[in-house]
Amino acid sequence: MKQKLLLIFLLVVFVLQIPAYQLISYKVKPGDTLYNIARDHGINISTILDFNNINNPRNLRAGSTIVFPQPDGLFYTVKPGDSMAYIAKLFFAPVDRLLAANSMSSRDLIHPGQTIFVPGSIINMYQYIPVSRAYRWPVYGLISSYYGWRTHPISREMSFHSGLDIAAPQGAPIFAAGSGVVTFVGDNGGYGLMVELAHDNGMKTRYAHMSHISVYEGQRVLTGSLIGRIGSTGLSTGPHLHFEVLDSDYRTFDPLGHLPARDLMYVVSTHDQKTSAGGN
Repeated sequence: MKQKLLLIFLLVVFVLQIPAYQLISYKVKPGDTLYNIARDHGINISTILDFNNINNPRNLRAGSTIVFPQPDGLFYTVKPGDSMAYIAKLFFAPVDRLLAANSMSSRDLIHPGQTIFVPGSIINMYQYIPVSRAYRWPVYGLISSYYGWRTHPISREMSFHSGLDIAAPQGAPIFAAGSGVVTFVGDNGGYGLMVELAHDNGMKTRYAHMSHISVYEGQRVLTGSLIGRIGSTGLSTGPHLHFEVLDSDYRTFDPLGHLPARDLMYVVSTHDQKTSAGGN
């Protein structure tokens, strides 16, 4: 029923050429918390943090103004060479619904700098949550550097690379590889802006070189929750995600051993709940 209503809404938006969202400016009241603001407006806490620079979400200042979209959703700024099909993959979303949400057809052209709205209802519709592996892919992108010994791209010396580098456009979304609790957010030297999650299985994951962080320390997140945006902070040669898998003693492991096959980065769900590879 919900899917049918969503399709009707998107059809009306497409036919009437009306905006699929509006930006709300909300004045924080005494006693407000991120939780109650998100609950009252039917959006995710991470959406609020994605749209606003809130250093300490536990101490919202009464009288300050925050902005967020209605309905829930995220923005993406088009980069040179992007297509709507590619942007849909970045958000693990179906391209037909992304086009409808932006009153576009497959024949329409997009241009660098254009803002695309991605409704929260279609984000991660095409994520693949594995049964036999611990985590899902946190971003859609190309592996640019593997786990293990390598020539460091900046120092040009041999060093051990403790994670997996996944290249993606600046500002592309980063999603939690698994459910857990945020144990660190902030600048961490060569890692740049970084988020660390402690997972229910006792393992940890790290997400580094981010341009923006959309979670706070102590927050409980679910698999596929937005945690931030791709960037190039810290010691980095370009926009990408440095993704680490660690145990409770901070020993690192090859992330490829904990992720689905690369051709399951983006999958298309069928009506019988099976999946088929939709791209890599």
